[in-house]
Amino acid sequence: MSTAATVIGNLGTYTLSAQVYDALALASRLAAGVKNRGSALRMAYHLRRLDARVSEFVDIVNRAMAGNMKPDPTAEPVTPVMLRSHADNFENLYRTLDYIVAGARRAGLTNNSLTAGSIRGIERHLDAIANLADWFDLASQPDAINRIFQGAEQERERGELIDLAKVE
Repeated sequence: MSTAATVIGNLGTYTLSAQVYDALALASRLAAGVKNRGSALRMAYHLRRLDARVSEFVDIVNRAMAGNMKPDPTAEPVTPVMLRSHADNFENLYRTLDYIVAGARRAGLTNNSLTAGSIRGIERHLDAIANLADWFDLASQPDAINRIFQGAEQERERGELIDLAKVE
């Protein structure tokens, strides 16, 4: 079983989905309001909630990855379709959060002391969310991963080494 499947098993499929959808719903509501800047105080409250929710979500996934959570014995078996579905959810969350950060910048909310910290907090989690999307996407394709590693092993055995300085 892949590490991604283990994480889903530890969190439970529906728990993980609920966490992602909860963060996505909050982000979507905020994305609609970030365009017109609205009330800075209301925006600061929602940005702070979103930052806390995303931070909590990333922390839960990290704990599950580290094996600090007990597996859910009632969790259904993890399938490649399930992994792909989670990858899509993470990609959607990433795009929405990125839109919020960019919109907040355009609206001048990064220069406001009430909102700047939360926006930077959300921005810090963007890479983690994008990496989760990529990780779950790759985990949903075990055959492709095995082919990549087998090809790399064969190249190494033939002495076809590539200088890392030439790799972007």
